[in-house]
Amino acid sequence: YKVVLTNVTNMYLDLAYNQSFEEIGQYWGGYVDVNKPFTFIPYNYYKNQTENEQGKPLSPNYFNGKVQLTDVGKSNIIGIQSPLWSEVITSADRFEYLLLPKFFGVAERAWASDPAWAIEPDAAKSAGLYNKAWSVFVTKIGKTELPRLDKYAGGFGYRIPTAGFISENGQVKANVQLPGFTIRYTTDGTEPTNSSNEFKGTLPDTQPVNLRIFNQAGRGGRTVKFIK
Repeated sequence: YKVVLTNVTNMYLDLAYNQSFEEIGQYWGGYVDVNKPFTFIPYNYYKNQTENEQGKPLSPNYFNGKVQLTDVGKSNIIGIQSPLWSEVITSADRFEYLLLPKFFGVAERAWASDPAWAIEPDAAKSAGLYNKAWSVFVTKIGKTELPRLDKYAGGFGYRIPTAGFISENGQVKANVQLPGFTIRYTTDGTEPTNSSNEFKGTLPDTQPVNLRIFNQAGRGGRTVKFIK
């Protein structure tokens, strides 16, 4: 019989972006960020399952012996869908936050042909191809699609990513998931604004640092704090 795939672990947009206590959304089926729909392989989703519902890595042998999808089975898959259940949707802002930018990954996987990394049998080659495709994808949405949504139909309140950071060799290093965004910081305990100093390079880890990401329109995401 014909089926439409809507796998929880990759396609449920009402799941929280990550394990942070401050992230809204469900967590019973794992966590879904923009990468989860993008990495979904409809014809071989064992290959794209790399973590369990707690976000912990799966053993490389986890799917050994599992039944693979046959060619007949593949012919019965007529599409994919990505639900956004309303239990945690109490406002339009929450709806847009959970929908975007995740939905770009859904659109890419639903309407584009199988990418080279999905059908490459060699794991190392597949990883290399994936990294290149992912770089192209996030550059496109970060520098083109999301800035467009800042203005389209009055603007959308998509989720702005939080800064990633690490203390290494006495220095705080930071990055951001998507290109086209700016990291700003303060060291006096105040909330960074769009006029705060831009984070470039590193900072000494001898002082607390507040980090916040801003989009091209000057809207900021959630602040994260480094405290030694």
